[in-house]
Amino acid sequence: MKNSKIKLFSQSLLFAGALSMTACTGWFDNIPPYEATDDMLDGDNVKIGAFFPQLQRNVISTHNNQFQLSENLIGDIYSGYLAIPTNFNSNKNNATYFFQDNWLNSPYEKVYTQAIGAYMEIKKNTEGDENSHIYQWAQILKIASMHRFTDMWGPIPYLAVGSGAMTTPYDSQEAVYMKFFEELDKAVEVLSKFVANNPGSKPMAEYDLVYGGDYAKWIKFANSLHLRLAMRLAYIKPDVAQQEAEKAVTAQGGLITSNDDNAGVKSVGANEVINQLWTMWASYQDIRMGASFLSVLDGYDDPRLGKMFSPGKVKEQEGYFALRTGINLDSNKDSRLGYSCPNIQSNTPIVWMNAAEVAFLKAEGALRGWNMGMDAEEAYKQGITLSFAEWGAGSPDTYMTDSEKTAANYVDPLTSSNNINAVSHITIAWNEGDSKDKNLERIITQKWIAMFPNGQEAWTEYRRTGYPQLFPVKINNSAGTIDTDIQIRRMPFAKSEYTLNPDGIQKAVELLGGPDHGGTRLWWDVENKSVN
Repeated sequence: MKNSKIKLFSQSLLFAGALSMTACTGWFDNIPPYEATDDMLDGDNVKIGAFFPQLQRNVISTHNNQFQLSENLIGDIYSGYLAIPTNFNSNKNNATYFFQDNWLNSPYEKVYTQAIGAYMEIKKNTEGDENSHIYQWAQILKIASMHRFTDMWGPIPYLAVGSGAMTTPYDSQEAVYMKFFEELDKAVEVLSKFVANNPGSKPMAEYDLVYGGDYAKWIKFANSLHLRLAMRLAYIKPDVAQQEAEKAVTAQGGLITSNDDNAGVKSVGANEVINQLWTMWASYQDIRMGASFLSVLDGYDDPRLGKMFSPGKVKEQEGYFALRTGINLDSNKDSRLGYSCPNIQSNTPIVWMNAAEVAFLKAEGALRGWNMGMDAEEAYKQGITLSFAEWGAGSPDTYMTDSEKTAANYVDPLTSSNNINAVSHITIAWNEGDSKDKNLERIITQKWIAMFPNGQEAWTEYRRTGYPQLFPVKINNSAGTIDTDIQIRRMPFAKSEYTLNPDGIQKAVELLGGPDHGGTRLWWDVENKSVN
């Protein structure tokens, strides 16, 4: 990990409704000048368009240190995908449930605020016109970013952002989610009208790092995001979840059903994008394959393993090697660098959502008896097929009929005390005779594989459903606030908020409904889970 200077600033300034561009860009460290400079403010849509790359870059951060602290050392390791070979702070770090103040501050101060700051500039320059296609595109991007943060912390400032108030209060997660649905409905309505009235028009193409200005694809993403968010409410508000999910499936413009429509940031023109997961494993050498992921992929003899990770070499042995999260690590990480690395390069697109995830969302909805346009088995097999195609893993036909293979026991080639028996015993082949809960585990386990490397979403789905079953940490430094078996449920709020925004953070904790620590469940994270 590289050292980065944390710049503290007043939250009351950040959320002011009428920010000057000079102030806005002055707060945001490491933003390339082409994203918002005075010299660029001439010409069609430039004044507004210059902020879209910044907003897109902060859905999943494309800055190295910010990515590490907001993604890699949170969702990537808590999802079971990856693990750290580095004993940061003598093993007192996120991996062992010990939270350093500056690590907690960075996602809020460096990523959340950059996304909101860019959005506010777009809103100001479009005057928040609900019928503006540009403003509604920004609304979709805002939700794509903000749902990740509410699913990290719980309550966040959202409903009154950009309203002109000197400070913006925290909102309950329930209120935020209900607003998400309302805003996505409006965005799809406005963009659909624009596409119908302006066929082939792509007025914002040069500022779009995902779909090259193709609003038809943004509509598909918005509907698919709507479906993802609806499913989040399946246990806490099942009636609302069903209503919103069925609305998303039948919405105008459709869903992401092809890998060609997968949503992901990539370099466009002068907007160079580096996939920072590559930086984590290749440059920093602070991340390697996670034991839970290897346990499942190896046990299934899954051909995607070799597509997702490269073989490693440990003690002159070659093969796929993984690390457990939350183990005792000495200061010499060189011996652990031979563990398997992700097959992610600097120019690999940063995928937010893929067609396989959408198929698995429909599979779960159908399992629950909702109208998803296909039955659960069909959608389940479609998800696996799409994932195999995305990774170039050949035909999944034989794989999908395997009713014997289960996850493998984990063996640490260096430290046998880290070994652990498999905790997941679910098989691959669909079995209509199994219970709904068992088939849900089957769906979510395959969904988990297919969403790699989107660790934040995988961790969120683990918390929501309890699946896939993941190895627990060996070392728990949470002082009893996080149950080792239940595992971490959220990230504590930024510590800087307690100094800069004491009234706001007090309200946030009240809305959270429990102590501000990693063991408190979020609103949608109910304790007893069963599919009815």
